[in-house]
Amino acid sequence: MEQSEISQPSSQQQWGLRFYLFAKKTHRLLVVVIVFVTLIMAGTGTVLKYPELAKYLFKLDLNWVRYLHNELSPIFTTILILMMLSGLIMYWYPWHTRRSAKLNK
Repeated sequence: MEQSEISQPSSQQQWGLRFYLFAKKTHRLLVVVIVFVTLIMAGTGTVLKYPELAKYLFKLDLNWVRYLHNELSPIFTTILILMMLSGLIMYWYPWHTRRSAKLNK
């Protein structure tokens, strides 16, 4: 196969690939962030569910725990929504490129 026979991707295809790779990197970063936020949310939620344990084992102020849990909730939700959007892009782009390739044949 000669060099001239290999087609170069169009600017629209390059843009789509860059967007896909950006979504992939973003998704990977958000997975790590949400793991830490989930651990904190789970810990504070458990302490709020069983306040007797928190008093005797950890000597925690329940008002502070409740404040932390409430402040992390919107952050958790935002990260989860961004993860869902980047995951949808990662799902949609390969499907779309395969479909376009089949239609162009």
